[in-house]
Amino acid sequence: MNRISQILNIKHPIVQAPMSWLTDAHLVASVADAGGLGFLAPHAGQTTNPSSNEEVLERMRNEIHKVKALTDKPFGVPFMLSYDLSLIPLMVDLLIDESVPVVLDNGWLDPAIYAKLKTAGIKIICRLPNPNLTDALKAQKLGADILVLTGFDEGGTLPMKEVGSFSVLAEFVGKVDLPIMLAGGIGDKKAVQASLVLGAEGVWVGTAFIATTECRSHQKVKEWIVNSTANDLLLFRTEPYYYRSLPTTLAQKCFELSENGASRSEIAVVMNAGTGMRLGMLEGDFDNGYVSVGTGISQIDKIKSVQELIDELMN
Repeated sequence: MNRISQILNIKHPIVQAPMSWLTDAHLVASVADAGGLGFLAPHAGQTTNPSSNEEVLERMRNEIHKVKALTDKPFGVPFMLSYDLSLIPLMVDLLIDESVPVVLDNGWLDPAIYAKLKTAGIKIICRLPNPNLTDALKAQKLGADILVLTGFDEGGTLPMKEVGSFSVLAEFVGKVDLPIMLAGGIGDKKAVQASLVLGAEGVWVGTAFIATTECRSHQKVKEWIVNSTANDLLLFRTEPYYYRSLPTTLAQKCFELSENGASRSEIAVVMNAGTGMRLGMLEGDFDNGYVSVGTGISQIDKIKSVQELIDELMN
């Protein structure tokens, strides 16, 4: 058993990434029962925006309870669920109160939060949105258990620098003591094998899980993913840096604005952030939404069950 499997108490060193709107208890429990670690994400199990922070917390608490009812295996939750930073301490308290086994820090690196979570016996995965050695060593010093490195091949909000996942990994191997998981473009067993050969001890996977039967993404999204390659994707500037999408009407508009020199803030307004993701990926509205995926879609050619996917990736 490698270090990541041992730390997280899972069979396979694979984590299903927390993807806004696209996770729920069913997906997370399915990943857990297949031997990986699943993460609930912002808007887990929801179809509408919350009206208050209290509702955010209550919704997440309910989804956590649903996971526990479905599986006795470990799972994770991020402590950052929105841009409202006042929610963070409340979320940390909720995660401790619910004895969530694993918590994700998206590079916040707050010493008080780390101390509180460590005292509660919770494992901390730190995923740096812009990988750099200074922050990696800080996370290590604060007590993170696992470090996730994200390359420009990922879906969702992209890093500031256009450095591919394997190149990012090479910068850190041997320079930190923490076990490293690699994120970005991991879509089949060859990508997993390459990651492990290059020094990662596990993989952080998003897009491949979107195309599983258990994911709540729209069926049209799943079919589009398996019938597309990385060459079909549109890359455009937005806040804070870049975004990538299959060519929906909205994504085409954002791409054209980016190509014609519009500012990041102007494009972000058109993109409509979380709403655009909900419309595109959850509701299948390709006029008013976008479909955020990573370059690993070139490796995905079939809609599979979570069990089939994890068995293939970890074979």
